[in-house]
Amino acid sequence: MDELTIAVRDLRKRYGGTAAVDGLSFTAEPGKVTGFVGPNGAGKSTTMRMMLGLDAPDGGSALIGGRPYREFDEPLRVVGALLDAEAVHPGRRARAHLLWQARYNGLPARRVDEVLELVGLGGAAGRKRVGGYSLGMRQRLGIAGALLGDPKVLILDEPVNGLDPEGIRWIRGLLRSLAAEGRTVLVSSHLMGELEDTADHVVVIGRGRLLADTDVPSLLAAASDDRVMLRTSRRSEAMTVLAAAGATVCVLGADSLTVSGLSAENVAVELGAHGVPFDGLARHRASLEEAYLDLTREAAEFRASGPAAPEDPAAPASGASGSAAPPPEGPAPHAPVRADETGPRR
Repeated sequence: MDELTIAVRDLRKRYGGTAAVDGLSFTAEPGKVTGFVGPNGAGKSTTMRMMLGLDAPDGGSALIGGRPYREFDEPLRVVGALLDAEAVHPGRRARAHLLWQARYNGLPARRVDEVLELVGLGGAAGRKRVGGYSLGMRQRLGIAGALLGDPKVLILDEPVNGLDPEGIRWIRGLLRSLAAEGRTVLVSSHLMGELEDTADHVVVIGRGRLLADTDVPSLLAAASDDRVMLRTSRRSEAMTVLAAAGATVCVLGADSLTVSGLSAENVAVELGAHGVPFDGLARHRASLEEAYLDLTREAAEFRASGPAAPEDPAAPASGASGSAAPPPEGPAPHAPVRADETGPRR
């Protein structure tokens, strides 16, 4: 096994009667940013804690380079981690906080100054106590701590929390540059839009179990299915024509539709044959957020009971001639999506 690979195999952890992690297996490889995502309570933080030896698994293993974290003589030089940006004494200044870590791990003081500059805290490190930092500044300090030993592997739990748009753009570039250097980067996040622009690979879990383990393009291709996006100034006529041809037609906006069940070529043929003008005909491309919500629909542990925006903007409109299939009765468990499964997920 590569010395930089994170390998989780049949990992299990229970707290009382609750299975926090249930037979989880996946790998995070060097040279890639691996996104680690799932609903609240899915087991992400517990898994990361077991990787770092903070929690003991009930079964299975979570190894880095084929070894448990506790076996590394100089762990900070191998693995850098950020699990909780709040885990800093509020009375300390940033430089002092990092300096004791550096001295304990045999690192020179100049490395403290290097990482503080890298994360943009060089000017504030000696002036302000950490208790007066914003969440975004504490996140930057936590990232500085993770980078202190110049590690080959990075494990970051929600590092984007609290960052402003400039900070989000900065960390996106940082993570990609670290992976480009051949490091292994495992990062959890709830911001699917940012992860879509950052991650090469994604691992999705729900209720402690694997839902998907694949590269981002394959996951998006599977979630995009066969829908076609269409714009037309004569929406009602288009809906009638396409529904008569056997399509399921859904309203997106005043002049936009999605069509399932017909290829883009056949949509064009049907509309042309009936004299219905259209433009903007294109295959629907799902976002990572759509793919994520589809995978985790039955795995979310916490749901709001009040009204919410529709999860899918392409839900069939009232009065449409086509109709969507009714949802199945009871929960519909998802089989894990693997990297070699690039077709639509059924």
